[in-house]
Amino acid sequence: MRPTLKAPSEAVAIRVLESVCTLTEEERALIRRLSVFRETIQAGRPFWRPGQSVGAKIILSGWAARQRTLPDGRRQIFGFLLPGDSIGLLGGSSPLDEVSTVALTRVECMDALMLREILAVGDVRHARLAESLKGLRRQEDAGLLDHIMRLGRQSALERTAHLFMEMRQRTRAAGLSEGDRFPLPLTQEVLSDALGLSIVHLNRTLQQMKRDALIEMRAGWITLLDVGCLKNLADYGQHDY
Repeated sequence: MRPTLKAPSEAVAIRVLESVCTLTEEERALIRRLSVFRETIQAGRPFWRPGQSVGAKIILSGWAARQRTLPDGRRQIFGFLLPGDSIGLLGGSSPLDEVSTVALTRVECMDALMLREILAVGDVRHARLAESLKGLRRQEDAGLLDHIMRLGRQSALERTAHLFMEMRQRTRAAGLSEGDRFPLPLTQEVLSDALGLSIVHLNRTLQQMKRDALIEMRAGWITLLDVGCLKNLADYGQHDY
């Protein structure tokens, strides 16, 4: 059973952008005005086909993943995209934007091509919006470095705790959490592909975390029962995204 997420709204995008710096009312109005241009991507579908140019989108609801799949079907997930996250909005190409992006749940997006063109002009009236997008991109780059550290140096328990702490922080920024409880509409297969673990190993790790009263998972939601312990276990601190 999937969690019931908040209704799709441009307010989510504005909230995430303002986690970096406060926008002007003119910038907020621009996002509200352009948010009428929407599209839906069903679960399991890519955001664009191979050979297509990278579009510009802001996710309003649903979760997606940046991933690469080997010829034999093995998949590595590099990171997750949550409501409020954007793709392809900054000028210049980025390997993160060009990697395959797939909807993990039903995703509703704002078509932000017009917004990208407006920002490319460099109008000072949109300077705060441009700075927010740059800040969010820096956070995503930092998150990728954390992901490399998780996969390369942490145990299964440590890397799972680290990912859950990151998701807690990001869902809070989007206004999706309820205290230390937040939606996690991800199957164990998806989590294992993100954490570099077999499904069996991941399942054992989750069961251990439940037995140790660290987490509770129910109906697509997760509650972190001992944030302090998880933070220490994962070494999750100021240097992390």
